[in-house]
Amino acid sequence: MRTIKTAVVYSLDGGVGKTTLATVLGVAKGFTLVIDADWEKAELSQLFRVPRRPGWVAPFLRGQPYLHQVNPTLYILPGYDAVELYQKDQSVVKELELALLEWVEYLPQFVDKTKLPVDTVVIDTTPALRTELLESLQKLGLFTVFVGDGRMLSKVSDVKAEQYNRYTSYASALVINQVEKAEVLQARRITPYVLRHVGHIRQYHADAVAAAILRDRENRRSVEELLTKIKS
Repeated sequence: MRTIKTAVVYSLDGGVGKTTLATVLGVAKGFTLVIDADWEKAELSQLFRVPRRPGWVAPFLRGQPYLHQVNPTLYILPGYDAVELYQKDQSVVKELELALLEWVEYLPQFVDKTKLPVDTVVIDTTPALRTELLESLQKLGLFTVFVGDGRMLSKVSDVKAEQYNRYTSYASALVINQVEKAEVLQARRITPYVLRHVGHIRQYHADAVAAAILRDRENRRSVEELLTKIKS
């Protein structure tokens, strides 16, 4: 059974570009399976225009997951059915968390069984995961990527600062996203993984989003350095 590197992308706040980063990592890396485990939106599934088919929670509903092939080296497990469950009853979150943990442990077998040509799994998640789940993911040895935005560079309340400290304590790497040009140096004092704001992206499609972000040389360097750390 081959060795699989698994990275979980998470955030405290919505709208920080967490799903965008998960998308870019998948496109830039290749040989990757991306799991859309954001049970609030399934935005990543929409970005890749994945058909509305059963996704990663299907096995827990006595179904088979649909594995979407983007290209020969990039695959998506959609999250539409997880969103449907969450919208019907938000108390299902704990069950979804347990299902995600079971998937994490099963991933090497799944990749081997399906003969996927991948060596990396990227998992997009819903904002503000419970810290108990983050701790469990950390104990399983996953590479955890916390995504924040320019708000991390400004003065925040003591409560918010404590939340940032708590969430980033589970991170293998910290990414500050959507940074303006004048803020790059300040952001790089905190982390080497800084992504500059690229303005309006006309097409709501994974390839267009990834291309716009990676077109910026500094963004491309940050993504490449982050992927190197994930693979190491």
